[in-house]
Amino acid sequence: MFWLKLIVLVLTGIYIMYWDFKEHRIPNKVNLALLIFGVIVTLIESHAWFDHVLGFLVLGVLMFVLSILPGGFGLGDVKYVFAFGLILGLNQGLSALVIGILLGGIVSAVLLVLKKASRKDHIAYGPYLVLGTWLSFFI
Repeated sequence: MFWLKLIVLVLTGIYIMYWDFKEHRIPNKVNLALLIFGVIVTLIESHAWFDHVLGFLVLGVLMFVLSILPGGFGLGDVKYVFAFGLILGLNQGLSALVIGILLGGIVSAVLLVLKKASRKDHIAYGPYLVLGTWLSFFI
C-alpha cells in the first residue's frame, strides 16, 4: 500500500502544483478523487482505520482554523489536507503538514528578503503541501 499511496500522491501532486502555481487554486475534482482514494485506503487498511479518521479530522480541522485567520490558507489547501490526512493517517499526515508549512514559510521568507514579494502578496501553498506529503514518506 506504501507504493500505491505514494504513486497516487505524486501524480495528483503534480497536477495540484501545476494548477495552484498557475491559478492559485486546487481543483475540487482532484481533492474529491483523493478523498475517495482515502476512503478506499482506510477500508483496505482496516487495522488502522482510527488513525486514518483521526488524520482526516484533526489535520483537516486544524487547517480549517488556520484558513479563517487573516491571511490564512485557501479552501483548496484545506480540502487537500483533509484528503491527505485520511490517506496518510494522523502521524504521517502531521509530518506532511508541518513539512509543507515550513517549506512554504522558508520560500516566502526568501522571496521577502529578495524583494520578489511583499507581505501583502499571496503565495500558492498547495505545492509546498504536496512536497510535504511526498517527503513524509521518507522520514
